[in-house]
Amino acid sequence: MTASKTWISLGTIASPATGTLFSKILNQHNHKYILWYNGEQLFKPGDKIEVCYNHLFVNDELCDINILQIDKYSPTLWRVMHNMSSCPGHREPDSKTCTATAKCIFKKCPYGKTRVAANN
Repeated sequence: MTASKTWISLGTIASPATGTLFSKILNQHNHKYILWYNGEQLFKPGDKIEVCYNHLFVNDELCDINILQIDKYSPTLWRVMHNMSSCPGHREPDSKTCTATAKCIFKKCPYGKTRVAANN
């Protein structure tokens, strides 16, 4: 057993209703998984995620998240999760504002957007 595991993020979906983030990751053996987690850090495509002795580093910086589950990647599940997410963050990446009308429990937008609608 090795002391560390390295993953590469292929993209992330946010669930504003649950405050959960879902990242599609690729491990060192070219296997894809979906990482379910809570926290303030959104993994962007290409981010290097390293788990080392129960600590998680993203691009060599310590990251404070709570991993909830890791599942084998399924294109169908990923598509369903993407379609069910009411978060405009991944749908409108160039916009600096969030116009979502659905309730969002993230304290800080994982996409770095400013809320303009009263959605809390």
